[in-house]
Amino acid sequence: MMRIVFERTGGFMGRKVSLSIDLADLPPDQAGTLKQLVDESNFFKLTELPPKTPLPDGFMYSITVETETTQRTIHASDTNFPQTLRPLLENLLARARVR
Repeated sequence: MMRIVFERTGGFMGRKVSLSIDLADLPPDQAGTLKQLVDESNFFKLTELPPKTPLPDGFMYSITVETETTQRTIHASDTNFPQTLRPLLENLLARARVR
């Protein structure tokens, strides 16, 4: 069991983009891809970086991953987003835009 909650706020228009996915509700290939992206990012071992000076019209991100045994949320901005999360972020953002 894995559930992912994603949110992006801010930007020039201040538009909020959000998504909540239970991997059990996805086709196996899509669920496998998301699980792999979480694993490859070392999500549960990442150290959050302290915020830097915010960029005007920059984005703020929140990603929560919940499994049967643990839950973790990472908050970040364009200025301190861990690059290992970039593939997961791009996948979640693309899914959120489709909805």
